[in-house]
Amino acid sequence: MMIKYELKRIFTKRLNRALIMIGLAIAVVLSFLAATSNRFVTPQGHLVTGITATRKVVADKNRNKGLMTPQKISELIAQDQKTFQEYKDKDESDKVYGTSLQQYLDVEQLVSYILTGNEDYDPSVYLNVNPKKLLNIYKIREAKIQKLIQQNGKTEEQRKYLKAQYDKISTPYQYEAPDSWDTLQLYVVTYSIILAVLMGVLVSGIFSEEITLKADAIFFSSKYGRNKAIKTKIIAGLITSTEIYWIGMCLFTVISLALMGTSGSHTLMSMLNSYTIYNVTYGQAFYIMMFAGYIANLLATTVSMLVSAVMGSPNIAICIPFFLFCIMPFVGRIGGDKGIFLLTPDQLNNFQEIMRDNHIYQIGDFVMNQISMILMIYILVVVLILPCIYFVYKKIQL
Repeated sequence: MMIKYELKRIFTKRLNRALIMIGLAIAVVLSFLAATSNRFVTPQGHLVTGITATRKVVADKNRNKGLMTPQKISELIAQDQKTFQEYKDKDESDKVYGTSLQQYLDVEQLVSYILTGNEDYDPSVYLNVNPKKLLNIYKIREAKIQKLIQQNGKTEEQRKYLKAQYDKISTPYQYEAPDSWDTLQLYVVTYSIILAVLMGVLVSGIFSEEITLKADAIFFSSKYGRNKAIKTKIIAGLITSTEIYWIGMCLFTVISLALMGTSGSHTLMSMLNSYTIYNVTYGQAFYIMMFAGYIANLLATTVSMLVSAVMGSPNIAICIPFFLFCIMPFVGRIGGDKGIFLLTPDQLNNFQEIMRDNHIYQIGDFVMNQISMILMIYILVVVLILPCIYFVYKKIQL
């Protein structure tokens, strides 16, 4: 009954209901923005940017769907190079692009990335490579990986870890155009930040309302005022955060996939980023990002409740999530995105970028990647904040 009462207090406020509706409306808007963010060129040379664009791009690229053997890659690049010369020489270049070149975009990226790597990436290198050289494309990748292991592994444990991670990624790659999932990953970050800031507002009054209404004396003098009632407030905040986050995310995901399709969910991220250490598919990466966004959401919720309990006012509590997830990225860039800035809370919503890098951490003999480190840190932080909220509010003096 006490939990129902606290939840009722949250959801019956007009401002909170309005914010929840705005949050859900944003999920719908972002779904349509995601679906219309891709561009497709028809065989007639016309540009399509509407809701159907992503599905059409995927269908065109999936003409090359299947196992990307060295022989197949060599043949596709040879065809691509030949078509590109026509594209340059003909006046109706858009028609040539829509008819032939568009389907090769991912194969071009695969080849260019393997040949030049992340730091020296040259998207046009595929144009000048001898197709026969590509018969050894995966051997070239393996040779570069060995160099990366020696370059990035500072200790024997780190080198063993990197080798084990790369060994998990099997080649030749199985290809299916992942455009819908790649787009989802970009927009899920935006929506996760919005929800985290929204949570800061929704739960900021849970622990300060009694003080604001001058009812704190009644609250603390009641039978459960300094124990069960406080726990109930914490649980109500967590329930609110969890329900709104997952309802919003499910709405966003279902609408987006309904519009764009699910092609490419089983394509490895390594297909278009050959030197990543993360052995995950595009679909798995999206769900990892959603989970990380949930941890960010819980962090915003718990920090906001803690500040509200300490200050006795919702004003500062509202600002904290905004600072953590909207301001901190800019602070990190000023700091060069190095050192401690690679582990700040905003990195919970930066997994798409993190998966392009290979930062690893070693504690004793144990080595882990950046994603594991960030999740471990902030799950622990959320768990530790909960008893802090309880004891801070319990010891408030009347």
